[in-house]
Amino acid sequence: MIKLYGYDTINTLKILMFLFETGLDFEFVPINIREGAQHTPDFRAVNPAGKVPVIFDGDTYQTESNAILLIWASRTGWGLERDSGLQAQVITWLFYQASTQGPYFGQIEYWARLTKTPNSAASTHYSAIASRAVDYLNERLKDKKYICGETYTIADIALFPWLRIHDHLGLSFENAKNLSRWHDAVLERDGTQKAISFLNEISS
Repeated sequence: MIKLYGYDTINTLKILMFLFETGLDFEFVPINIREGAQHTPDFRAVNPAGKVPVIFDGDTYQTESNAILLIWASRTGWGLERDSGLQAQVITWLFYQASTQGPYFGQIEYWARLTKTPNSAASTHYSAIASRAVDYLNERLKDKKYICGETYTIADIALFPWLRIHDHLGLSFENAKNLSRWHDAVLERDGTQKAISFLNEISS
């Protein structure tokens, strides 16, 4: 059985969404990052980088959420288009999420919500970049149900968790109707609802 080390985080939500979509059995090992459990020697033996999520498949520990999505989509055949052109799109979006969406949305979270020394200039700067990302995603979803076309893929899963908390980050979908429609469609999926409920239970 898969063992998932995680907590109530953006990247753990990605993996839970995938697991509930595919119906794969897993054991969840909570790593309370708010209490520093990711820095303990026991967890550093699992992931020296001290980050969640991590999956143990019985042989190896797998890290980095988008890499985990790609590994398991390849293994299961779910969420990764077979057509080489569409598959390339999925992989491109995984890199976009890891290099652009995640870091910039995360900077908003840090400067506006987490730091003990707020920096309004930094908040404004990263909010502007993230707003441009919202516009970009909205445009790319024009005439598409999901980010790569008509099929729901791991690219959608990778992009969703940060967009789920757009209100919390001060980002608006008012002029992003395509993105808003996509967001609601992903949110309504059974796998998404189960993943969110699961995290709510462990963090309550």
